Amino acid sequence: MKPLMYGYLRAPDDVPDDELAHTVEELKRYAATEGFCYATTFFEYQDGSRAAFEELTAELKRAEARHVVVPSMDHLSSHRLLRSHMVERLELDANALVLTPGET
Repeated sequence: MKPLMYGYLRAPDDVPDDELAHTVEELKRYAATEGFCYATTFFEYQDGSRAAFEELTAELKRAEARHVVVPSMDHLSSHRLLRSHMVERLELDANALVLTPGET
């Protein structure tokens, strides 16, 4: 069985649904190419919210999954320190690695 990979992205109101769907398809293709089973995508809809991030962290622990894919690290946060904290939290709390398409 392939290891699980979860997607995470911010989905502001000004981004069209078809663009979000395309982004999710790119994440799924990346997961398949890298040998993962893409489980689901966690969407952060409200600016400044971390509700989906908290759900992602809990799901990673529950499923004992170790991989998260984001379109870019800015989807975690555009703020460098907060982004670093979120990556660290995924590493420490869920033992997860954050990947982006284009890095291998």
